[in-house]
Amino acid sequence: MKSDDGFTLLESLAGLTIVACLLLLLMQSLGISITQLKRADSAILAASLSRSVFDEIGILYPLKQSRLVKQVNNIGEWRATLSKRLNTLGSITPNNFKTDTYDIHLEIKIKKVLYEFHSIKSTSENRIQ
Repeated sequence: MKSDDGFTLLESLAGLTIVACLLLLLMQSLGISITQLKRADSAILAASLSRSVFDEIGILYPLKQSRLVKQVNNIGEWRATLSKRLNTLGSITPNNFKTDTYDIHLEIKIKKVLYEFHSIKSTSENRIQ
């Protein structure tokens, strides 16, 4: 007599194959998500570091035409290039003020990935005669 209780071996293997395929897709998407999360974390770190460096330029590092390079712990390094702009405000500023404007090109390298940032800073001196 044949019993109809339970599944056959072929049905069980087909069910296990489907479950294994679904788990494989889940693991691949999880791996991709982890990789993207690490990249986003690195980009956030670079953006935060760029804010700090832009704030320090002109305070810790003199605002003059130069090239700065600094290692940041074991994270990476940054390079800043400061280049002087032509004074386009000459007719607007009074004669007793001297205004210098600098373009700042910042490159931050973290884990072999290069992030680039740009900013402008100005200095003004009151020249009393």
